[in-house]
Amino acid sequence: MTTEQLLSDTATALAAIRQQDLPLLQQPLDWQSKYRLLMQLGKKLPPIPEKMRQNEWLVRGCESRAWLLHYYDNSSDKHYFVLDSEARIVKGLLAIMLSFVNGLSQQELKQLDLQRAFDALNLKPYLSQSRSNGLNAMLNRIRHCLNE
Repeated sequence: MTTEQLLSDTATALAAIRQQDLPLLQQPLDWQSKYRLLMQLGKKLPPIPEKMRQNEWLVRGCESRAWLLHYYDNSSDKHYFVLDSEARIVKGLLAIMLSFVNGLSQQELKQLDLQRAFDALNLKPYLSQSRSNGLNAMLNRIRHCLNE
């Protein structure tokens, strides 16, 4: 799989998650239903090929290994991300986070309160401390990518 194909497939999956799945998560579902939905979200994203799972793209601070690749299209001023994780629930949580930021411009990203957008889904009360730490690590990694 080429990087371009991976970016395209991921962008399509993240757009579908944003349009179809996030409204479901905002409904008052029990935790088991939300948990199942999160697991399904991770399956919607294409896996990163083994050869692309480089240490430089590992997200430090995640208990499970997770990789985040960032691509900035200078001509359109848009940021694109690809992620993968060995843990399906982590991949689902990170897919939500990336669905908010993928394809946005630098200015749009500066105006976005990603923490607030994620918190609006009311998942935090159900997350373990280690998963919350992993989400914060991903948030910091995204911010780092934007400042490179």
